[in-house]
Amino acid sequence: MSEPGSDPGRHGHLILLRHPMKNSLPRACCCCFLALFQPAWLQGAAIEYDLVIRHGKIVDGSGNPWFHGDVAVQGDRIVQIGRIPGEAKRVVDATGLVVAPGFIDMHSHSDWALLEDGNAQSKIRQGVTTEVLGESVSAGPFQGKVAPRKVTVQGASVELRTLRDYFAAIERAGISVNIASYVGQGQVWECVMGTSFDRPNPGQLEAMKQLVAEAMRDGAFGLSTALLMPPSSLATTQDLIELCRVVAEHGGIYSTHIRDEGEGVFDSVNEAIQVGERAGLPVDILHLKIADQKYWGRVKEIFGLIEEARRRGVNVQ
Repeated sequence: MSEPGSDPGRHGHLILLRHPMKNSLPRACCCCFLALFQPAWLQGAAIEYDLVIRHGKIVDGSGNPWFHGDVAVQGDRIVQIGRIPGEAKRVVDATGLVVAPGFIDMHSHSDWALLEDGNAQSKIRQGVTTEVLGESVSAGPFQGKVAPRKVTVQGASVELRTLRDYFAAIERAGISVNIASYVGQGQVWECVMGTSFDRPNPGQLEAMKQLVAEAMRDGAFGLSTALLMPPSSLATTQDLIELCRVVAEHGGIYSTHIRDEGEGVFDSVNEAIQVGERAGLPVDILHLKIADQKYWGRVKEIFGLIEEARRRGVNVQ
């Protein structure tokens, strides 16, 4: 198989030379003729893909306009995009259809559903191939005042204590989608504080920070909150900044269902921006909207707050 950008004629010739031949002048001349004058045919015959999707409208995710072309897959990798010669074990005619990278469900609650049915037909049949889990309440940790969670994987009972345990259980169970998960701030808070509405003391806040650090080492994508409801709503802005500073050390992001989408929506957006700015990490605001009717029509003011923060260097969206 030739490499992209290589001389197909040269490689066609080399492929022929790899096969032993009898010392026959006519046969050698014939093969040399084919190598020199039909390299494209030889290259096409030599290349075999597992799958080629042909004649589709390709949207590659780069932001460029779509273009007609083919997509070749070998094993579990896309190996070539464009006008692809050669044979494949399976060919799909995508004429009139769009071929695109899998969609990402940025706000999924399939944490436990995937252990019940890893086929995820309701997602993959819509083109979703990646799900982001763990809004405020995540599939780990289960420590301290939160008892370990038992799940069944491949017929066996498994006890989950950490986010790492959850990832291992998901991998063992087998699922059809990719996943990423935040560590839920509410989950961490409850591990330390239980169902109490008390303020955490310095030692308890430090315990939360240690749990966040552990989850980030386990592979968490960042920290998430649902500040509209307890236990997340019990956290102050400064609490969130302290926890997010730990997340920033591990290259994570802060994703928030903000504290108020009604009369306090402007203050809540500003709070999210403040957390990102002071903790030094990107911010993703979930459900960016105005729920209170008397503020309808003012969403551009919220966009203005975000744009102003971006001009200051805050990565917020």
